[in-house]
Amino acid sequence: MSTELLFAILYTFAFGAILATGEILHTILKVNTEYTRKFAHSAASLLSLTFPLVYSSYGYVLVMGTIFFFVLLIAQHKDLLQSINDVSRKTYGGILLPVAICGTFVISVWLNDTKLFIIPILMLGVSDSLAGITGVAFGSRVRKIIIHNLRLNKTYLGSSVFLASSLLITIFTLHWFVGNFSTPTITAAVTVAFGAAIVEAFSSKGLDNFTVPFTTLLLLSMFNASL
Repeated sequence: MSTELLFAILYTFAFGAILATGEILHTILKVNTEYTRKFAHSAASLLSLTFPLVYSSYGYVLVMGTIFFFVLLIAQHKDLLQSINDVSRKTYGGILLPVAICGTFVISVWLNDTKLFIIPILMLGVSDSLAGITGVAFGSRVRKIIIHNLRLNKTYLGSSVFLASSLLITIFTLHWFVGNFSTPTITAAVTVAFGAAIVEAFSSKGLDNFTVPFTTLLLLSMFNASL
């Protein structure tokens, strides 16, 4: 058995354990679904950050992503995995997460640029989760974003948290890869963070799990020549 196949099996069990832990938290400990969703979302995203350490190609990651996409799709249609699906609103966030993780990893391998995977997934695992938890905890007490007659299903507080954390993530991750805090690095970080925050604010029904990482990847790739 190859090392990559062994890790694929271990990753599959680990992602399954994340889902199982969420079910225990929700069904036995009665943790609110909004929090168990964010737990699964963050844990899966952060675990996937180790992919570049294991895989130099994307084959196994693509297979794992496809498996979990269909597992989550079936669970959504069959009303299973209550720790993720026990919400009143229509959301596609769960099934889009493996698409985002696999898609960004595939593109980063194609372009031979690991930061095109690390930064988008950090935003998913950290920034998006922090904004979501803030919205759940304080959503009823803070103002929703209203632009002219358009009322977004996001709060100013949640979007501010997303922007601040995304900016920190982008600045320090770019510094890690590039090795300096030059003007092009700071410019790229600010542009990426604001672009991702704007897209996140306008994305509803869990679509930010798709729009945020791919917008981040696109903006980062635009600055590659100057970094």
